[in-house]
Amino acid sequence: MKIVSVICTLVLAAITANGYAQANSIQGTWQVTAVITATSVPNAYVKEGHMKQETWRIMQQGNQATLTTPNGSIQGHFLAHTPEFPQGVWQFELAVPSFMGQQNLGAKFEVVIVPRSANVLSGGSTVTYYSVNMFSGQWVPAGLENWRFDANRLQ
Repeated sequence: MKIVSVICTLVLAAITANGYAQANSIQGTWQVTAVITATSVPNAYVKEGHMKQETWRIMQQGNQATLTTPNGSIQGHFLAHTPEFPQGVWQFELAVPSFMGQQNLGAKFEVVIVPRSANVLSGGSTVTYYSVNMFSGQWVPAGLENWRFDANRLQ
């Protein structure tokens, strides 16, 4: 029995050392500065280089979190180790059919948050718009916005 206990302790230590432990806290209120890096349909208000500031609130329970922005809330989870982010990354996704009340328009929101320190986050977000192809009835990509952001903890 003692050997099993020692092995479990060693496995937990190895998991923690390799970044597979519970995520650091990102819970709180954040001041976010975001910049559009690409858009498929630029206009006077949405074009590359356009900057906006928002306040985001993140509620976290373990490796699950809810990100709330002025536009709504999105659920996400912590990925402890990926090839691109060996220290871990938060991933949020939401698909919205009938976007803006239109039956033939949908949107998929994706947000990636990288904790830089206890009080600084960075990351990116993508909004992919979909429409229904009149001939096939299938959803097809119809537009795209990519954003990058930095955030500082307010609370």
